Amino acid sequence: MRRSTIFGFALVALGAGMPLASVAQAPAAKPAAAAELPMVPAAKPGVFSLKAVNPTRFTLAVTGKTFTSRDAIEKYLAYRAAEHTLAQNGTWFTLVEGRMKGDAGPDPVNTDPARAGKRYSFRMAYWRPVWRYKLAGAAAWSSWSPFSGAAFFADGKDPKNVTAFEVSADIVVRKGIMDGNNPLGFEAAALSDLLINQVSPPE
Repeated sequence: MRRSTIFGFALVALGAGMPLASVAQAPAAKPAAAAELPMVPAAKPGVFSLKAVNPTRFTLAVTGKTFTSRDAIEKYLAYRAAEHTLAQNGTWFTLVEGRMKGDAGPDPVNTDPARAGKRYSFRMAYWRPVWRYKLAGAAAWSSWSPFSGAAFFADGKDPKNVTAFEVSADIVVRKGIMDGNNPLGFEAAALSDLLINQVSPPE
């Protein structure tokens, strides 16, 4: 508190007949509480699952009944992949693409392999998990792969009719300095920071 402010309070106190000691002993104003860091809400039971394939490879899956958008759900899965990597004391992870025989989707390409300077710590365009879903009235599940060459919800299927879905990906947790030339490499801390204010668990 500035001296001029204290002096002003003293004059007011004297005018009101208050002892100066009560002014000197007045408690200082408490600093404003620090804003809490943003947090992603916890997922409900059964929404997120994780299975260890081996000590460094993991299968992650997100399931739900309310389809919002492909982008929102895939970003949530990417966020969980980044958080799991950090929990494993990893610094980055790679996506294991779920390609199958006959898939025609384009291969990932590092667009700046020879360019000096900044390297991207992740390329969201290459975060391509696989899907399966069930439509209202359908007896069986349908599947979709980003490597199949078919459009998402092809053949006129309406995503509003989705009654259940599962999106999954395999990752390999890695430590040390990230290989910035790997288009399937994702820096865990940077990806988590990017997505933490953008994602929420599906339902």
